[in-house]
Amino acid sequence: MNITQEVIEIIKNRRNTKAFTDSEVPDEDIKILLDAAVWAPNHRNTEPWRFVVIRKNAEMKSRIAEGLVRLQEKMSDIKLPEEHKQLIYDGVFASPTLIFVFSLIGDTDEITEENYGAVCCAIQNIQLVAESMDLSVGWSTGRMCKISNLDEIFGITEEGLKIAGVLTVGYAEPTPNKTRINYEELTKWF
Repeated sequence: MNITQEVIEIIKNRRNTKAFTDSEVPDEDIKILLDAAVWAPNHRNTEPWRFVVIRKNAEMKSRIAEGLVRLQEKMSDIKLPEEHKQLIYDGVFASPTLIFVFSLIGDTDEITEENYGAVCCAIQNIQLVAESMDLSVGWSTGRMCKISNLDEIFGITEEGLKIAGVLTVGYAEPTPNKTRINYEELTKWF
């Protein structure tokens, strides 16, 4: 198999993973992923990505779980029962490495959109390199991204950041094969 075929196979095998094993990902592997991320294309060379890495057993996960509990209580307008809170805590602590990915807000809407696009490319770089290392990544823009005081939780002092997603990085449980619509059905040529 030549390098082009290998790259295409990596692209086709990449999944947005939801189920992970208990195994911890070594910091060195995460560093490789982050190094790949910062080589994503970015218009105006803004390098608009910022990362916060939360290791599998980090105590910081308690603060994330607390933020999720507050968010859920605010959304439902009720105080959660202890068993529901415990489920949230257990879910956060069961996850392998988390990478919170932020994008710089630009001086104009155009630059902000370009920055976000570049950060999405950085995330794709992480996903592809992870796949080549037999790691898996789940990219979420869900509840964890909606915690209102992430900057405070993480001690982020840089102004003008917006969350682009939370990446869960680990070793995947077996997943079913996926298919896609052939590009020919989705493309017009002139």
